[in-house]
Amino acid sequence: MITAARPTIRRPAMRKQRGVALVVALILLLVATLIGLAASRGTVLQERMSANTYDRSLAFQRSEAALRAAEAAITADWRIANLGGLDCTVVACDIVPSDAFDGSAGTWADVPANFIANDAVTPALPQYHIAFMGTGRSETNLGQSDNADAANYGSSAPPDNLAYYRVTARSSDPTEADSDGRAIVVLQTTVKRAF
Repeated sequence: MITAARPTIRRPAMRKQRGVALVVALILLLVATLIGLAASRGTVLQERMSANTYDRSLAFQRSEAALRAAEAAITADWRIANLGGLDCTVVACDIVPSDAFDGSAGTWADVPANFIANDAVTPALPQYHIAFMGTGRSETNLGQSDNADAANYGSSAPPDNLAYYRVTARSSDPTEADSDGRAIVVLQTTVKRAF
């Protein structure tokens, strides 16, 4: 019987494995993890900024509602004693009430329910503070009250005397809203009313 010779297969000599592929894979995995963490951190920061902007917008709307409530109160009755504010012709008044951001003196009035905006999603009641600044001559909207031809420009004769008020409004009482870390917006305007 003839036996066929088997072909010999040469195998390369086994070299020592160094594990470089494993190290490279672990480093790439670490870099991908760090990039993912940085991206999620940025997303969380943007979400917080968006929430703060939304909260400030709600507070701004509430402050504007408080201004409108104060204007309505002044329109209904111009006497400062009935409005519960300060008479700056008798007592020196600050331009902005000293407790506008951190307190609640008796001169702050809560806004009536028909002027409240965003009540379900914001704390406390909006408030306003009225300061009577004095009386003076009126001016037309066109600023031509001293002109003899003012009537020719379509403006009616303005009232002789006006009462001037400085109204400061805030989105909520800071002693109640501050505990939640919510935004407080303070706005101020001047209101004039014939008397």
